[in-house]
Amino acid sequence: MRASFVSLPLLAALVSGAGGCREAPSGGSAAWDSRRPALTEKEAYRPPADAILTPAQIEAFLKVREATVRSYSSPGGRAPLEGEEGISGATRARAAEMRTARQLAVPPEEYLWVRERILEAEAAALTAKLNADVLALVEKTLSSLRNRRTSAPDEASRRLLDEQIASFEAEAVRVRREAGEKEPEATRANLKVLGPYRQKISAISDELAELRAADAAAPPQPK
Repeated sequence: MRASFVSLPLLAALVSGAGGCREAPSGGSAAWDSRRPALTEKEAYRPPADAILTPAQIEAFLKVREATVRSYSSPGGRAPLEGEEGISGATRARAAEMRTARQLAVPPEEYLWVRERILEAEAAALTAKLNADVLALVEKTLSSLRNRRTSAPDEASRRLLDEQIASFEAEAVRVRREAGEKEPEATRANLKVLGPYRQKISAISDELAELRAADAAAPPQPK
């Protein structure tokens, strides 16, 4: 599913409102994904063949994000550690997130894989909303053009309106076609798994993004 080009003027307004639909359930995280094969320290994470998230993975992801926010919000929490002097705030932010994952016994490779799946699912949800909003706008415009045509004062005006109507009708067909393209099965499944957590993920991501932006804007610490 792809967002229509007509949606671009709406993107800035819609992205800021995109988020979850339900509250995340309370309670601690279960054991880290039971489907994950046993790993040695030298082995990389091997994602499941179906590429579908589990609630345990999402809860662990949230724990890492929450702990990272607490760390960043604490006095001196954004100060560079030994070896991080001179690097950018954005790089320190990514390093801090990986450190937090290790401290919570969440394999960093698996954490990154979970984050990518969440981003994919959220992008699919945003695209669906964009296409729906664009289609509603196109249909509203078509209705206005057709009403104007009935009261057009002359043939030249009617011809111009006919051209505009034809253009928007073609756009409506295109948006409906693109909106009808199904996302991969794993993405659709992950959206269902993410349902109860999306609002909490969005809130924490916004808070972390603000902290990272402030850190990235700060000048690098001297070596």
